[in-house]
Amino acid sequence: MKYLEELKNGDCFVYKNQNFLLTSDFKKDNSKLCYSLNDGYAKWMSSQEIVEPLILYTLDKDNNIVAIQS
Repeated sequence: MKYLEELKNGDCFVYKNQNFLLTSDFKKDNSKLCYSLNDGYAKWMSSQEIVEPLILYTLDKDNNIVAIQS
């Protein structure tokens, strides 16, 4: 578990059983813009939210599992 502010742009995480992608957008109150990977909706979240980091994987041309970002 980490605070949202500890993640870097492009990181994915789980929050309340939904997967999100962290963007580089932020507000003056330090909230951060995140996109749901489940339904595509954008959500502003406090940088103090506790989230669980998530690693996304893909398959290469030989069907090997490769982490998109680690």
